[in-house]
Amino acid sequence: MNGRLPRAVEHAGTAAGAAGLLLVGLVHGADVQRLTIDLFVVTIRFVFLEALSTVAVFTLFVTLTGALLVREVWTSRDAVQPIADGPPVTAIVPVYRDHRVMDASVESLVESEYDPLEIAIVAEPNDDATCERARELADAHDGVEVLINGESGSKAGAVNYAVRELDAENVAVFDADEWIAPEFLSQAMGALSDGADVFQGRRVPRPTGPVETVAYCERIVFHASYKLVELFDFTNCRSSSTVMTREAFERVDGYDDVLTEDLNFAHACYREGLDVRQARQCTNTMEAPHTLSDLWGQRKRWRVGQIEVLHATLVELLRGRVRRRGLVSIGRMCSSLFGCLVTLALASKLLLLLVLDVESAFLMPFTVLLATIGLVAWRDRRDGRIDGLHWCVVLAPLFYPAFGILTLKSLLGYGLSWDGGWYRVEKTGT
Repeated sequence: MNGRLPRAVEHAGTAAGAAGLLLVGLVHGADVQRLTIDLFVVTIRFVFLEALSTVAVFTLFVTLTGALLVREVWTSRDAVQPIADGPPVTAIVPVYRDHRVMDASVESLVESEYDPLEIAIVAEPNDDATCERARELADAHDGVEVLINGESGSKAGAVNYAVRELDAENVAVFDADEWIAPEFLSQAMGALSDGADVFQGRRVPRPTGPVETVAYCERIVFHASYKLVELFDFTNCRSSSTVMTREAFERVDGYDDVLTEDLNFAHACYREGLDVRQARQCTNTMEAPHTLSDLWGQRKRWRVGQIEVLHATLVELLRGRVRRRGLVSIGRMCSSLFGCLVTLALASKLLLLLVLDVESAFLMPFTVLLATIGLVAWRDRRDGRIDGLHWCVVLAPLFYPAFGILTLKSLLGYGLSWDGGWYRVEKTGT
């Protein structure tokens, strides 16, 4: 009964919060605004609903961030000068219950154009099927070895253990289901040889069906939203499609054992002032969730993890251990959560304009959003990263209110019912 009550409060609070934000958006959207322009002999007055100005600002935001993302994805790969050989690199692939999917990462890494490269599969001691498959891959390919995680229980522990056990001058981290482009490590090491501490490529879900296409499009929407904060010197770096020097890894004490160790790592790198190079024209792919429940569970895990990282950083602030970059880091996380909540109020303003037959207010941001997704997908298909998209790409505008509901539920869940567990997506090797 004790576990059911917090969840009931979480569900009720999410519904009430969503309804409240929608109502606020509707009330504010119905406000009448007036703009007066005095010319020499004529005075022009414009009368319009507040909803119209909000949607105009949102359209500008979607246009700007979408254009920045498209520009980056379409930038020539020659912008990142590759090197075919240089300092040794150790690619770390943490695995757990991944015996059906880990061939994707290991075999694509074997085909890498960079040399010298060692591949370390880090398996969990209680996962017999994955350990067996890892040893088969190690026997089949030179340069592949298997480690049994000495910090069993998390991806962060697996990566930290591997770095500590191996004499790795440079470290690359990938997920088990990740397909890594042959040229990726050459490009990453080119950036590191040019002075970067960390190199971050782009990783997208493979859109093999309706749900998978939704996951792919949602990542594009999120990648576009990142572009605005990147203008202010904050670059995301993760625990996949990521290459770094050992010195950089040690400066931030590796990955912390939290729900979203990659987000925490990105903020740690920013607070430490590391040079992180983002190159979204360097694209790898991963297996997408195959059901809506898996997609929702995965995204909720990421959002709860963001709240966990924010909570920990706020605690550090109260203890007086946060410097200027730490304050910016907190602001970045708060703005992300707040922005997602605002999308619910935006949704009601859009609905108000549709009821008033102002269809263009909806069509303009919708068209820009689809154009962004289409141009990015065109590049990915041309590069052989994807085969195409399902018709459900037209559902992309629903992502914004979904972000708001997800954020509300995650905030309440973190405070009321989260027990430290995390959601695991079912992977099939597709």
